[in-house]
Amino acid sequence: MSSFAIKWLTNRFLKDNQFTKFGVEDPYYEYIVVGHDSQGRPKHKKTKRQIPQGISENDTKVLLAVKQQAFRYDMWFTFFGVRFGLANIVGFIPIAGAFVSNYWSLSLFWKARSLDDGLPLDIQLIFLFNILVDFLLSLIPIVGDIIEIGYKANLRNFLLLEKHLLRVGKKNMGLITEDEVRPGFLNDKIQPYVEENIVPGAAKAGEQIAKFVKSNFKTSPPDSSVTSSATTQSSDATAIGTLETPVDDDTKSIRSFVDAK
Repeated sequence: MSSFAIKWLTNRFLKDNQFTKFGVEDPYYEYIVVGHDSQGRPKHKKTKRQIPQGISENDTKVLLAVKQQAFRYDMWFTFFGVRFGLANIVGFIPIAGAFVSNYWSLSLFWKARSLDDGLPLDIQLIFLFNILVDFLLSLIPIVGDIIEIGYKANLRNFLLLEKHLLRVGKKNMGLITEDEVRPGFLNDKIQPYVEENIVPGAAKAGEQIAKFVKSNFKTSPPDSSVTSSATTQSSDATAIGTLETPVDDDTKSIRSFVDAK
């Protein structure tokens, strides 16, 4: 268990999540090694990021949607070389800005979970960890907002999703096994138990609660006898009111003239 924890922290939490970096990679471009100089140092070339090979059409749509939104939220603008996005601008609004920006982050999380094979549990936890860090930073006035510009939780989550789909594509092409796509105790033991036992049980409980509410809190139709009685009383009252309406002065004068004759 301890070896698994160390491996998970090293590979997923620190390396894949780029937790040791102040900034993160550009979601549209990457640097690849194209050679080495005379001193043995690697030479890099900036190239456009490619969609992982071997993934389905739905997974491609999910990846592109998350990339586009994450870029807008965290890296859409540049000011004196600093990249920031809509979430950083909204974050300067006290309290409300924190909730709005984190709502956007959670919407990306739910979008990422719509992959064909779902999102592994350990990656979901890192997604939520990044969102939580982003939320806590947004609660610190000024200083937290500045650190949040460098942390870029949404782009970190996109890169996690992209790395996962790289493994999915290799699995679909037969280059790696299923176990290599979702390695670890969380994915092998806990996630199947949650999906097979807890989720169906929660759905069934929700259906039973809905049936109970529907059967015990129905609105009964109004009693017809009460309605007809009220209508009759209303008609009588209208008739009486009409008869008791005072006549005008001209009518009184005509009646008194006839009586005098």
